[in-house]
Amino acid sequence: MKMMRYFSTKPLVHILLVVSVCLSFFFVTYKSNVSPPCFNSDEAAFAYNAYSILQTGADEYGNVLPLRLKSFGDYKMPLYSYLSIPFIATLGLNELGARALNIFVASLFPLVIYLTVKELFEKEEIGVVAALLISVSLGKGIMERQAHEGILAAFLITLSTFFFIRFFKKETYLNAAFFVISLLLALFSYQSSRIFAAFFFIYALVYFFIQRKAGAARKFFIIFLIIGIGLFAITDIVYKPARVQNLFLTNTAGFTLRINELIGEGGSRIAYNKLSEGIKEFVGNELMYYSPQFLAIDGDSNYRFGFPGMGPMTIVEYIFIFIGFYFLFRNKDRWRYLLLGLLIVSPITAALSWNGLSLTRAIFLIVVTLIIASYGLYYFTTQFRKIKYFYYIIAGLVFIEAVCLFYSWDFYLNHYPKRAIVTQAWECGYSQLGDYIKQNYNKFDTFYITQKNGEPYIFILFYLKYPPQLYQKQASLSGPDQFGFGQVEKFDKFNFSVPSSAFQQKHVAIIGYPDDFNNVPIDKTKLKKIVVNNLPIFWIYEK
Repeated sequence: MKMMRYFSTKPLVHILLVVSVCLSFFFVTYKSNVSPPCFNSDEAAFAYNAYSILQTGADEYGNVLPLRLKSFGDYKMPLYSYLSIPFIATLGLNELGARALNIFVASLFPLVIYLTVKELFEKEEIGVVAALLISVSLGKGIMERQAHEGILAAFLITLSTFFFIRFFKKETYLNAAFFVISLLLALFSYQSSRIFAAFFFIYALVYFFIQRKAGAARKFFIIFLIIGIGLFAITDIVYKPARVQNLFLTNTAGFTLRINELIGEGGSRIAYNKLSEGIKEFVGNELMYYSPQFLAIDGDSNYRFGFPGMGPMTIVEYIFIFIGFYFLFRNKDRWRYLLLGLLIVSPITAALSWNGLSLTRAIFLIVVTLIIASYGLYYFTTQFRKIKYFYYIIAGLVFIEAVCLFYSWDFYLNHYPKRAIVTQAWECGYSQLGDYIKQNYNKFDTFYITQKNGEPYIFILFYLKYPPQLYQKQASLSGPDQFGFGQVEKFDKFNFSVPSSAFQQKHVAIIGYPDDFNNVPIDKTKLKKIVVNNLPIFWIYEK
């Protein structure tokens, strides 16, 4: 009952919040079997590890209740798998079971946004607007429609922001504890959450220093926060995740070659070095995340999370970000610097990566910009309500917003999944391959499977529902490659390579890309093929 006091007593607000929840649920489930077009290896990894922990109490490698998932050698944060266990137990090890957690998160997200915005501005109208905008957001929807931990992290960071503000309004031990616990959960959900922990810590220290008060609750807040971050840092030391380091923008051969080229052309090492060039590249990357090209036009450069013309937000929402900032500072809103800080911090981890523009690593940017846009929309309507043709202007904005949303979602749902490059990015074909292996498992002694399409071993484990007790005895991962990933070479009947010698063996099925069969003296007319969206994925040779 205590939680209910945070919600409005106005029936219209209740109706609009219910509408926002329904819209969010609709946009995460409608045509979910169509777009995204397939199920990728990271999704399979989270689901199978949840299944393994459910069955054995340990991950796929036999590590009991791990605080990192070794997975492909990238040491994924484990929270998505742990929270997926009830869904896997109920729905089974399948694609719906893997994605059910994010469907649940999507349904709650508008309510958490409403509470946070209401706490920020003490105006429930802005909270309702923010809830409605987030419920129809394509950027948020893209992430929620797959088993990706980024949206879980964004949800928990939003929840952390709510309790952070609550603590500054009412400095109680309970508010401090709720904040630190939600932030700690965020840290164990996604790597990019680290920057938010640092931001909240620094913001609190500066705020306390300015006020020069040292209440017991504040001391508890800082000590508890330091302990929470410290416990998380210990797990970093223990697990030593190489993937995070490999993604850093200076850790590429191209970056080093560019510096050497500049020096070779007569440039000074004082002007051209890793630090100076790294700062320039970081600043350029950071600024790109605020551009209309990223936020309102193209989004993520990885076709698994974006596509040209598929912007995470609409151009109307983008314009109202600036209007929102204008009113935030004109009104001298108490939390304007907190929002400005969150806006600056949100894309930092993405900007530090060499891996192109990334919606996944900057997903909270969508949350904070929509909050600011909602503030701008509210004050725009209140300040200019008396001008001539005001309601025509509002009707025009609503119409443009609806048209933009229609075309964005229509492209994502009906056109995006049919593009060949998207089919490749999503590692399609493994669902059909899983069915093939189930039907032919006893027919062959060995299945040779190419590694050119993602991490094939995890798909086999997932689609065969391979018993974790058996796999844990065989699990072996190679050392990390240049991208920080290892490879499973073989287990059971499965060998994840296509050597030429395999074509000389009997009782084998060779599953490869078309180029794996070049210059091989076999009758290619007898090959079986797995085709997705008219794109040949796997060729299968049986002998």
